[in-house]
Amino acid sequence: MLRVSAKDSAKKETDEEIRNLEESQLQKKKYESKRQVARQANILSVARDMLAEVGYEKTTIRALAERAEVAPGTLYNLYNSKDELIVAAVREILMQVGEAAEADSEPGIGRLLSMAEQVGVTIKQSPGYAEAITKAMLGPGEHERLNAALYLRFVPLLEREVQAAVDAGQLETDTPVPTIAKHLQAQSWGIVVAWMMGMVSSEQLIQESVRSQALTLRNYATADWLEKLDAYKE
Repeated sequence: MLRVSAKDSAKKETDEEIRNLEESQLQKKKYESKRQVARQANILSVARDMLAEVGYEKTTIRALAERAEVAPGTLYNLYNSKDELIVAAVREILMQVGEAAEADSEPGIGRLLSMAEQVGVTIKQSPGYAEAITKAMLGPGEHERLNAALYLRFVPLLEREVQAAVDAGQLETDTPVPTIAKHLQAQSWGIVVAWMMGMVSSEQLIQESVRSQALTLRNYATADWLEKLDAYKE
């Protein structure tokens, strides 16, 4: 008899959460005119500003609506909950990170390191926002949608680039792609937590974000890339 572990069950529930969120956004996102698109962009911008200024708990739908100069009903027409709205605001930032990395690098190890650099740059530019989101994820309460958007949704992107590195001969053919992708994501968040605890300064943040990724990838790097990644040891 096949047994389903609690871990596998939790993963299925999270996958379902991601699908539900995407379906909900497809159903609710009806803004098409330039004015409506601009309004929605302003709502997401205000959400990010409030998170940076007052934190997750104090960023309420009512306060956000007042600051964005829209009715609370307008927000609920677009998003089912505060978490869903925050996820949309976060997703926009992640898209910008991905686009910047793609414009700056080739697929594979170069892009993985560029993504780490862009994450560090984004956090350095908006430290209050980054800290609020991290506290919301790791603090008390259930924030499955935040976890899905910030942690789990990024893993497939990392998997794609790790596989590209294998295909390009940058990583060994026996590289455990899914495992390495998860390790890279864990390392990335570890640096963010270390920064929040004062163990990594804002000035060190970008360098350490890239270094952590480089040293993880080094374990499976081919000869040509091993020397390049060794440079990050210093």
